[in-house]
Parts: sequence; C-alpha cells; structure tokens
Amino acid sequence: MKKPNFVVVIALFLAMAALFSCKSTPDIAPVDAFELLDGDAALYLTVPVQANSEFVTNAIQKIGKIAESDAKKITERLDMAYVAILPSGKIQLSASGNLPKAFASLALSEKNGWTAGAKEGHTFYTHKDTGFELCIPSSSNVFLAGNISQMAKRYNKIAYSDLTSDEKLLSQAISQSDYKYLHENISSNMMLYSPSPRFLLKNFFGALDVKTPVTSVYAAVSPYSEVKGYDYNVKLVLNLSDARTVKATEALLKVGLFGMASKISQTGQAQITIVELLLRKSQILALIK
Repeated sequence: MKKPNFVVVIALFLAMAALFSCKSTPDIAPVDAFELLDGDAALYLTVPVQANSEFVTNAIQKIGKIAESDAKKITERLDMAYVAILPSGKIQLSASGNLPKAFASLALSEKNGWTAGAKEGHTFYTHKDTGFELCIPSSSNVFLAGNISQMAKRYNKIAYSDLTSDEKLLSQAISQSDYKYLHENISSNMMLYSPSPRFLLKNFFGALDVKTPVTSVYAAVSPYSEVKGYDYNVKLVLNLSDARTVKATEALLKVGLFGMASKISQTGQAQITIVELLLRKSQILALIK
C-alpha cells in the first residue's frame, strides 16, 4: 500500500475532525488532546489552529478539494492540533475544539471508504485506502492513528479515571521542559521538537549527512508577513552530542541553507541556533512527507 503524504494525512484528519463528531458524555472528565500521543515519538508538532488558520485551511483544501469558504468553516471549529511521528514513520494525530454534532455513522460510511469497528469501548472508523483509524469519543476530542488502541486507553484513563490502564500519558513519558516547550506559552507559534532528528534534518537539509551528531532539534515557526513571498519565520535550535563537531556541522548547515535567508551561530558549547529562516507556506507543508 502506498504510504500517504504527511500533509495529506493531516488535512484528512482535520477535515474529518471538524465535520463529524459524536455527542459528548456529560460525566466524563476533560481530556487534554496532547496527552494521548505516544511518549517515544521521533518528532512532535504542536499547531495552534486559530493563529495558523491559513495554514490549516490550505491543508484542508489540499485533501478535501473544497472551496476556501468551506475550509475556513472547518478551521474555525478547532483550537489545537498535535502530531507525533513514531520511529517507524507511523503518524498519530490528536485535536481538540468545539466540534459540531453531526452524523458520523452516516458520513463515515463504507461508500465513502470508511468501515466502523469498536476498540476500548469506542466506535472507530478505518479508511480503506490509508488504513488509518479515526476515533471521535466526544464533541471535544478526536484522534487518528494506524492503530488507535493506545490512544483510546489513554483517553479512558483520563476521561473515566481508568486506574487499570498502564498506558503512560505524554506528560509522564517526556521531560518536563520538553512538555512545557510543546504545550505551554505557545501563543501563535507552531512548535516542533525532535529527539531523533536524523530524518528531519535529511528532509530539510538535503546535503546534510544522516549520520549527523545532532541529538535533538527544537523549532518555533512564527507567522510572518514583513517580506513579500515568505509566510513563516523559523527559529531552529540544534543540540549536538560532541562540542568538537560544532564547526563542521555549522559548515554543513550553511551548505544546506545556501540561498535561503537565515543566520547561523553557535549559541552553546554543543549547540547551534538558526534564526530568521524565512520560508514559504508550501515549504512548511512539504517539510515532512
């Protein structure tokens, strides 16, 4: 089966999340969508939807082939979207918002490529082409993955105080500083963190050797409009395993970023920071395939 484009998966997820949701159960506890992701992912991405509405709207248009006005209506229903890419390359998506109460069983029909099933006490839908499973347990939460079992268990652990679940919440699996970076004081920025950055750097800097000494990457992607033709101003912080490799890695980055507006400097004994990296929206959408 052909592996779906990452952006297409995100767009499909956002479209389904906004259009089709079930009535929430009144006696369940609020569930933080961020907590449902696996704790051993290779990359995490946080998207404040309303501050990046144009980005989300374009992603929905890309997969849904619908009018911009309709895509905007979908975007208006979401507030936060979280993405995890596992070491295997599989994707998890979890979002929150004020989702409309529609007829999921009718819209997510076999005619439209969806097959209904049940896992961990929840109805879920599997798409025949991608194999992704979509679960909408309440009007405030929706999540998608190749296998939603673990995410559903975490949802039950929070929503229903399921003390029998041994699934770790994301806040229990990653460091407090990384949790805060991805989940607190985000404002309008999309936040990215990769504890296993080799595939990310290979996609972003084509000339960079995949055997890079970079051990982690942090990025803040800010909406930008000061220079015509650019949509985002990106700040990247790269941590290295060996301070002796800083100069060589910095040189490789300059080659990889040749012709792109940016400033590269050493900001720590084993750290490199790239600022004022101006990118187009299309480059962000195509960053991860």
